[in-house]
Amino acid sequence: MKTTSTLWTRIPLLLTAALLASCLLTAWMAVHGFYINTCLSALLTLGIAWSVCRYIKRTSRLMEQFIQSVRYSEFPEAFGSNHTGGHRGLPPELLDSMQEALEHYRTNLQRKEGRLLYFQALANHIDTAVLVYTPQGNIEWKNEAATRLLASAVDEQQEDTWVLKAPKTVEDLRLFHPDLPQLLRDLHPGSLHVIQVHRQEEGTQLALSGLEFILQGRKLIIASLKNIHSALDTQETLAWQKLIRVLTHEIMNSVTPIVSLAELLGKQVDGLEGNEQEKEDMRQMLATIARRGNALTRFVGSYREVSHLPPPLLQPLDATALLEDVVRFMQTEDNDLHLTPPPAPLRLLADKGQVEQVLINLIKNARENEARCITLSAGVTPTGRIFLRVTDDGTGIEPEVQERIFVPFFTTKPGGSGIGLTLARQIMHQHGGTIDVRSCPGEGSVFTLLFPYNH
Repeated sequence: MKTTSTLWTRIPLLLTAALLASCLLTAWMAVHGFYINTCLSALLTLGIAWSVCRYIKRTSRLMEQFIQSVRYSEFPEAFGSNHTGGHRGLPPELLDSMQEALEHYRTNLQRKEGRLLYFQALANHIDTAVLVYTPQGNIEWKNEAATRLLASAVDEQQEDTWVLKAPKTVEDLRLFHPDLPQLLRDLHPGSLHVIQVHRQEEGTQLALSGLEFILQGRKLIIASLKNIHSALDTQETLAWQKLIRVLTHEIMNSVTPIVSLAELLGKQVDGLEGNEQEKEDMRQMLATIARRGNALTRFVGSYREVSHLPPPLLQPLDATALLEDVVRFMQTEDNDLHLTPPPAPLRLLADKGQVEQVLINLIKNARENEARCITLSAGVTPTGRIFLRVTDDGTGIEPEVQERIFVPFFTTKPGGSGIGLTLARQIMHQHGGTIDVRSCPGEGSVFTLLFPYNH
């Protein structure tokens, strides 16, 4: 059986042989004086030459169409022997082979495109922001999580931040975080950096890591930015819960017998020998031990609320109605409490009693910090998270103190227990949210309760 390539060359070989034979025949007749036959032979030669040119022209047009189809990934049904179109006279085996090659190419291309779409959909589905850029800093691709993350930093009041919606280079990311461009340039495989990003509504901690790969001879870098704020908050909360359970257990076990022994000895002082002044002094000392022991027991017992907080009973709540109830309950004669309702009805899933307790604690703290105007508000962040906010014009919080206000046992108030904000953080943690603080000494504080994404 003849191969396809042999069939392709049969017609051009026959035309070439016929043209050569016709030329030789014309020349022989001209030499021997057969002029009439020479003319006829010359006409035959011209006809064969025209057929060769026509064949070459058709083949060239066919090859050009084939090359354009491959170049632009267009697959017209015009190469098969059943769809000859303007390719009549060309070998059907050649047309069928070209059509088969295009079909094979189209199948492989569709398979690769399908695989590419699959991985793009997978990359867009994950909640980790991914950037692909060159060593020169040109951004070539980003997934939807990266688009959402960067878009959350767009400020409508500043025109230059709109570049974050479609950044071209890593330098454009300076508007998101001033240190991010340099960190991306210096990023090495296996390295890990943690950056803190603060927005008006929320603050996040992002873990930056990367890897390098070669694609078609070009070096590219993949950088990932993962929000680890909630994970760190969860681990820290669990660690404090474990510590509080251990401390409360050990302290209660140690203090309780001391109090009992002090009370028992206080009752037996009257039966001891000695003057009354010594007995009175002894009774006072034992009473002091018992009183301080009972106070320590009550103090430690209050922290059981943090480690044994009941799970929230979630129910749909109207944010405006929730804030109105708190304002109505906490309003005083000073009329220092105000409400800024959201522009549109807003519903959140929360435990009404627990969230009210958090807001009440924040209002009390604001008043203790000499606030004269306290505003409650609600809204939705650019990333789709519902927030409740308490803003005051009090004395504010020092930067070094802001990092510790949610730590159990920490307080700056004389006689304070340090449980209020710890309890608030625990409540928000059990709601799947966070509590964030922004404060400037002398200008007041802003506490923001962030709830899960509003889908």
